[in-house]
Amino acid sequence: MKRWLIALAALLVGGGVSATLLVLASPSRQSSEVYVAARDIPAGALLGSDAIALARTTLAESRGLLFTLGDESKLANVRATHYLVAGQLIQRSDVASADASADRRLVFMPIKDAPPMGAGARIDLLAITGSPDHPVVQPFAVGVEVRASVTGGMVLVVASRQAAAFVYGANAMHLIAVIAEPGAGWSVLEKTLRR
Repeated sequence: MKRWLIALAALLVGGGVSATLLVLASPSRQSSEVYVAARDIPAGALLGSDAIALARTTLAESRGLLFTLGDESKLANVRATHYLVAGQLIQRSDVASADASADRRLVFMPIKDAPPMGAGARIDLLAITGSPDHPVVQPFAVGVEVRASVTGGMVLVVASRQAAAFVYGANAMHLIAVIAEPGAGWSVLEKTLRR
C-alpha cells in the first residue's frame, strides 16, 4: 500500500510539472490581439472602423509600441502619419491625432534629377559632412512625408518647429535623399540635393 501511495504521489507531481511546462512553453502565452491595417491606408487618412482589424500575433517586448485589444478608443479620431500597407501592425508612431496636421508646414527641397513620386512617399535625408577623403554620413531627417514631386525638387511635410531646420538644410548642407515609394517595399534610390 505504501509503494502504491508513493507511485501515485510521483505520478501527480510529474503530471503537475508537465502541465506547468506545457502552459509556460505554449506560444499562445506570448500572443496578443493587436490592431493591423485592414487595407492600404494613405498618409493623412483617418482610421475608421473599416481601416483597422484585430489580428493575433506573438509579441516579445514590443507590446507597448502597438495598439492591442482594448485600445479602440485610442484609435478613434487619428490619422495615419505615413502610408500603411494592408496587414501592417499599427504602431503608436504610425498615427497622430486628427488635429495634429494643423501644426504641419510645406517646405520645398531642391533635388537634382528626382524620380517622379506621388504624395505620401517617404524619404530619409542624410547629411554628408567631413572632408572629401573622410566623408561622414549622418541622418538629418528620417521618414519625411513627400506632399508633391515638382520641377526641381520635392515639397515635404514637416512640423512647424522643424521648418527652419529644413530650410537651412536645403540651402547650406549637402544632403542625400533615400527614397521609398509607398507600398513598394524599401527599394532605395539616392539622389543628391542641391546646396
